Amino acid sequence: MLEKYKKIIEPTPIVELIHASYDDVEKDALAWARKAGFPWPTVLMPEWEATGLNAYGAFAGEIYLVDSSGEVLAKTEEEAFEKISALK
Repeated sequence: MLEKYKKIIEPTPIVELIHASYDDVEKDALAWARKAGFPWPTVLMPEWEATGLNAYGAFAGEIYLVDSSGEVLAKTEEEAFEKISALK
């Protein structure tokens, strides 16, 4: 994922990747994300409702592409990265 992020998302300033973590212990989740080298923001499960992430019904490991109005544009990693690549 990190390689795809650096190649496709990072150079596309209108796209932001957000990691919706199932963890509820901030210290542990952020330590894991840092160790994995994730440069994107992480939102913990207890914060999903406040941020609106719970509206999508996603599960761990799923990739959704959502536009700024909240419309789901893709529900698979392949489809999401294909659409992001087309934005360049």
